[in-house]
Amino acid sequence: MRPHIPHLDVAALPWEEILDSKAMRKVLSRDPATGSDTSYVKLPPNWQGPAGAHYHSDFEEALMLAGDVDLNGNDVLVAGSYLYRPGGIVHGWVDHSTSGAEIIIKMGTATDLISVGKPQHPYEYDHPSARKADGRPHIVHLKTAEAPWQPWPAAPGAARFKSLSRDTRTGAETMLIELVQGFAGAIKFAAEHTWEWVVTAGGMSLADGTAFNRFGYSHRSAGASADTVIAAAALGCTLLAWRD
Repeated sequence: MRPHIPHLDVAALPWEEILDSKAMRKVLSRDPATGSDTSYVKLPPNWQGPAGAHYHSDFEEALMLAGDVDLNGNDVLVAGSYLYRPGGIVHGWVDHSTSGAEIIIKMGTATDLISVGKPQHPYEYDHPSARKADGRPHIVHLKTAEAPWQPWPAAPGAARFKSLSRDTRTGAETMLIELVQGFAGAIKFAAEHTWEWVVTAGGMSLADGTAFNRFGYSHRSAGASADTVIAAAALGCTLLAWRD
């Protein structure tokens, strides 16, 4: 289980290289049992993925914050692009960034790159013996700017969200949440769920006085504390959030 993290400033974390790939990351949290982690990743200009066609043994999830990543010659991710790959999806034979990129990436296990040699298809596909059962669909490229906003049930008019992917087995969901500029009130995140978020724009304050600015991060395990209440967002706020 990941640790309970009430507040973390990503700027204070050290950089580390990912598997000699020239990609750098800051690990926001990690499950010591499974190796699953959430990271803020930077790719340098003219970055080329070193692995060739490969897959991971568990899921990979990513939201682009800036820059570009060419996945396969057809799908070029830019700011706002989202992907979700269940374990066993073959990808990575292009994997190039011209301008560099900033990405939030969540992995289902410790980062592994399992090579498959020459890909069988010119698109991402299930490895015939490695696909892992997953309640979420394979999402190659979701353009989140085109996805519709929905009112947040507990605070319509003050907050809204976009569902990026959802596990049909467990109800776990990844979403973008937006708080309107000038919000002051009370939006409750129930302690019965595990909540994880990173602020991608703006900032907010909780009822206990904790302030989250851009790249403020939290992982709040179910039952680890009382309900989380967002009390203010003077300049507005956007969160990439996970609810399990």
